[in-house]
Formats: sequence, structure tokens, C-alpha cells
Amino acid sequence: MRRRLSDLARGAVTYGADVLASANGDLRAALLLNEYRDRREYYAQRARSLGLHYSDGLVAERTRERLSARGLSIEPRRLGEIHTLAFVPLLSWHSQLLRPLQALGPLSHFDNVACGLDHAALLRRDPTAIAARQTACDAFLDYATEVSRQRKIDWVFTYASAVELLADTVDQVRKITGAPVVGMCFDDKQSWDGEMFGGQRGGQLPLASRLDLAWTSARIACLWYMAEGGNPIYLPEGCDTDRYSPAPEPQDVDVCFVGQAYGFRRVFIDKLRRLGLPVRTAGAGWPGGLVTDDEMVRLFRRSKIILGLGGIGWSPDLKNVKARDFDGPAVGTAVYLTSYNPELAEHFDIGKEIGCFSSADECVEVAQDLLANQGRRQSIAQRGRERCLRAHTWVGRFERVLEVLGVLGDGADSRAKAMRSQ
Repeated sequence: MRRRLSDLARGAVTYGADVLASANGDLRAALLLNEYRDRREYYAQRARSLGLHYSDGLVAERTRERLSARGLSIEPRRLGEIHTLAFVPLLSWHSQLLRPLQALGPLSHFDNVACGLDHAALLRRDPTAIAARQTACDAFLDYATEVSRQRKIDWVFTYASAVELLADTVDQVRKITGAPVVGMCFDDKQSWDGEMFGGQRGGQLPLASRLDLAWTSARIACLWYMAEGGNPIYLPEGCDTDRYSPAPEPQDVDVCFVGQAYGFRRVFIDKLRRLGLPVRTAGAGWPGGLVTDDEMVRLFRRSKIILGLGGIGWSPDLKNVKARDFDGPAVGTAVYLTSYNPELAEHFDIGKEIGCFSSADECVEVAQDLLANQGRRQSIAQRGRERCLRAHTWVGRFERVLEVLGVLGDGADSRAKAMRSQ
């Protein structure tokens, strides 16, 4: 009896801690969601008043008109001949973009980290980073000038926010190169706007109207760009199917999750474990800590299920398509299981190529069924990789952008175009 009372007491303490953690998370999630809803409604009203409508089929026509209005003359190239000027800081996974860019043709890559720019200082809005940002942007323009003298640049590709890339720099690099400037962002729902820092707001808002083509992975953000005078294209992330690929490894991990332990993630995974689902975690904030890219890929290959969490920040209900949504299925030996997202259903056949859930209990139930059925698990994993190979490579994403710009000429890669149409 005494032992039972002790167990009950421990359970009550755990329950109380869970309630407090849940309440804190719920409050933060509500604040984030309310801010997002206000922005969504603001742009919905603006779009209605301006008569704006985004359509994938109209992006190329709208882009041609924009480039013509800006006096840009595009010379079509074949795949392998396209010269890219890339502004891509080598942080996190960003180096994975370089090889696909090199597959297009000559690559001139500028890394502002190599210029000594401290991204951590930028993110914490350290005043000393203002001058460093200006210095890095000036160095990028000098580099663009030098590269342009050596060989014509066909397009400029940027993967940066207004925290690190000045809007005026976008205009100046276009003038220097005579080439269209494309900006890529996969976090518009959360980082659309930011506080003023060194005379420019953060996020994507300051860059929206300056870019010739704004690549976003949030379909709803297309109207935001258009309302701000921008020219968006909806495209999700791609994947490196060579890095994320099958390899002979013992599958001794039931479920793994790799990613930072922030926002709702810790609470959600703790709940999965309490419900009986063993989840091995890796990444900043988890007991195991950070892992290298190679260690992450090996963990994926050792796992039967790769867990994804599609929520943003503290909100599991506010979702984005994420890079992991393509890296996970590309492995080909594990089922990728993630939060249900209607946009993700545009890119995969749910239940046949990936798995999805809408709650912690659903996640446990789907995972337990998959763990008990090896044949079904292997079939889903294989089909997921086949879809990634066919439709979700980084090279394929870049080709789509270059076709819209008119840089990639007709017939340059008919095989890839045919595969993307399937």
C-alpha cells in the first residue's frame, strides 16, 4: 500500500510538471498563432482589394513581364552552361546546395561567413554586427563585379533574409550583373517581418519587392509577396538523394528524431515516450547533443521510422513544409512519419509514400502498426525514395526556377521535365 501511494505521489508530481509545461507551451503557441492570424487576415484583405491571385501557371508570364520592365535581357542556356552567382552563407545544411548548383554549370559562390560575419551577433541584434553586415554586402558586390568581368552571370541566387542581406544590395547586384536575382526562403510564416536593425527590418519583407523572383515554401505567403509588389513562386525544399540514400545498416532503432529541442518539440516527444513509443533523439538541446551530417544519415539508415514534426516554434498547429520532409523519405529504408500538412499532400501520396498523424496518440498508433509490419514499412520507404528521385531533387527545383526565368532553354533537359510531370 505504501509503495502504491509513493507511485501515486510521483505520478502526481510528474502530472503537475506536465500541466505547467503544457500551459506555458499553450500560451506561447497562442501568441504565435494569433500574430500569424493577424498577418494572414491583413494580407487576405489587401489581396482582395488589389484583385490579386496566385497561380503556378501564371508565374512564368508574370516573371517575363517583370524582367522586361526592369530591362533585363535573358539569354537561354543549356544545362551545364548556366553560370550562377550564389549568396549562400555556409551554415547548418546549406553546403548541400552547392553541388546541385554546380550541376547547372559554373558556380561563383560568395559566403559572408568567410568574410567574418558573425551570424549569432546578427540574430541577437548586436550593434557591432551592423557595420560587419555592410562590409559583407560590399564585399559581395565587389565579388560580383570581378566575376562578371570574367564570365557573364546568368542568374543570382540568394539564400538569406534581410537580417544579413541589404535590400539595396539586391538592386546593386542586379545592376552590376544584368542578371535576375532570386531569393529563397523556407520560413516565411514565422520570419516574414522583423524588428528594425541598422536601418532595415528583418525577415523577408524588405526584400519582397526587390527580388525578381521570390521562392517560398509557404503557398499562402505568395499573396504576401504579391501584395508587397513581389513576384513569388511556390516551391518546397529539395533533397540530396545521394547523401540521403539507402546503405546496409542494422535497423536497431525503432523511431528517431533529429532536430533542435525547442518550442513544442520536447513536450510532444516526452508525451510519445509516456504513451509507449521509444523515440531516440539527437540535436541541440537533447541529451545526446549535436550530431554531424554523416552521423545523422547513419542514424536515419539504422531507424525503422524517421519522425518529423511539421509545427513552427511553439505551435504544432502552424505548419510549414520542411527540408526533413524530403530528406527523410529519400533515405529509402525507413518510413518517414510526420505531422499532417495539406501542402505536404501535394508532394507525396500519404499512406503509400510517407505516413502522417494529427495528434500524439495517432502518431503512436501509426508507428506501432508500422513497426509490427515490416513488409508494409519497407514498401512505403521504397516508394518514398522513388518519389524523391523522380520529383524532389534540388537540381529539379533549380531547373524549375531557371525555366521560369527563361534562363534554361527549351529542350535543355527534357528527361527531367518529363519526370517532374509524372
